[in-house]
Amino acid sequence: MSSQYLTLKEFCDLTKISTSTAYRMIKNGSLPATKLNGGRYWKIPADLLPTYNPDTGRIGYLYH
Repeated sequence: MSSQYLTLKEFCDLTKISTSTAYRMIKNGSLPATKLNGGRYWKIPADLLPTYNPDTGRIGYLYH
């Protein structure tokens, strides 16, 4: 994985999903996310973006 991250809002803006959907995806494990350095906000690895399929709402590498 890369060391670059998107904020949850950036990821949602780029993928056209709502923040509530993104939070739900994080909670059920379909969207890998982390809170860096004990942070308050979720960060999404930037290299996940090319694998996101907006038609299925899935991250490609999780469903090979």
